[in-house]
Amino acid sequence: MSKNWIEEAISKKYIKYYNYKDFFNSEVIGSGGFGKVYRANWKNSRNILALKSFRDSTNKNIVEELKIQCEVHFHDNIIKFYGITEVNDYGSKKYYMLVMEYADSGTLQNYLEKNIANLNWDKKFKMANQLACAVSCLHDMNITHRDLRSSNVLVHQNNIKLKVDVPKLSKKYDVIPYIDPTKFFADLHSLDKKSDVYSIGVLLWEISSCRSPFKDVSNQYRLQNQILQGLRETPMPSTPKDYEQIYTDCWKPEPDDRPTIQNVVSRLEEIMVKRNITTKHVWAPPINNLSRNNLSQGFNNNIYNKIKVEPLKSPSKAPQASFYKQKSKKEIVDGIAALADNIYDENKKQRILDYIKDHHTTSKEIFDWLLNNQNGINPNIVLGDFHYLGIATMVDKRKAFDYYVQAALEESSIAQYTLGILCENDEKDTFQAMYWFDKCAKQGNQDAINHYYRLKSSKNKTFNPANLHSVMGKMNLGNEEERKGFSLQDFKLPFV
Repeated sequence: MSKNWIEEAISKKYIKYYNYKDFFNSEVIGSGGFGKVYRANWKNSRNILALKSFRDSTNKNIVEELKIQCEVHFHDNIIKFYGITEVNDYGSKKYYMLVMEYADSGTLQNYLEKNIANLNWDKKFKMANQLACAVSCLHDMNITHRDLRSSNVLVHQNNIKLKVDVPKLSKKYDVIPYIDPTKFFADLHSLDKKSDVYSIGVLLWEISSCRSPFKDVSNQYRLQNQILQGLRETPMPSTPKDYEQIYTDCWKPEPDDRPTIQNVVSRLEEIMVKRNITTKHVWAPPINNLSRNNLSQGFNNNIYNKIKVEPLKSPSKAPQASFYKQKSKKEIVDGIAALADNIYDENKKQRILDYIKDHHTTSKEIFDWLLNNQNGINPNIVLGDFHYLGIATMVDKRKAFDYYVQAALEESSIAQYTLGILCENDEKDTFQAMYWFDKCAKQGNQDAINHYYRLKSSKNKTFNPANLHSVMGKMNLGNEEERKGFSLQDFKLPFV
């Protein structure tokens, strides 16, 4: 069953398959109870990826890991999963390896030690906020990390990249400072969201001090008892009081007295606003003269998925000031569409408004241009965004839905993914959600894969005929005879 699951996912292009022969300059960069991690160049390029092997390479364990990776593959500060490769170990047993995003600066623990002289408070606040946002994203998906420590947090281009794996019980004593003391003697799976918050508190202290917690304590058994009795690390003298209060609240003895991770994020953002610190979101400019439905599938299509950074592109390819020179309305609309945030992202509206402002125009001018230029994928996506978020017009979610449908029928993976989200949450129609996630998954969107399989396994599926009628209308099924001959089966909805 497990092997069939992997093969099916690869054959349907739900998971990108990489030929192992295309990797070279392989080098071990980490190891643990799971197996080893290698860095390697891919094809004839300077692009570097990480390859994760498994000590226990049974398909069941790999499937478990794949499901975790597909579940969390959507946040800039979480290590991205790109696909899978199969290794033939000198003609003997074949085994799979995961192809992952590579982090150039190693673990947070090592990064802090090496850069202690270069990290001012603004940089520390940014890293703390990125880490908290990544964990908040997991908690919003009802996922508990259960293994938050600085050796499980990576850094790439000075940005946090959280590793999310299948949690395993570690026997190393250096993890004790990060573990919720109320769970010292409990089962691994008893660790919950408040346990994650405790670990975040320790990590926020570690970011502030640039040193590992209780680094000089040799007797770990005694340390464990002292932590149970209330021992915590000492705040650094220069620590801003509002930041110190956040992490001391996180490591309170009673879980119910600790804040939620969302509260931690909110308080960190308040500090950043006071200090006028901004977090820049990486944006990839639209590809000119290349339609979305003609884009190659796989990770190179990620510019049009939720992921904001095209994998394997050098950071130097990120937009510089020259991208903000005067552009046509069409180019600006293309740029807005390429932002590709989740429609439920609370910062999406502001990100669009900021983008418009950066290009020296107004949302009203863009909206007026859109009304006169509705042909094509990007105008329909942006019109959908404007109507859903209430930009330059009143909120009209039904109109937004119709615009997204028009773009989705032209094979826009962004619109298909958005419709999947809206059908499940706004319309309470899991069958239609599965249809759109399935369409999007076939274009290589890893987030859609996760949602499709999650809904497929759900026992509580719902159907809203109004959504089908809306799509039928967009397909120009004009006369009654055509409509009579059209049914759910034409959509090939995945009922099982």
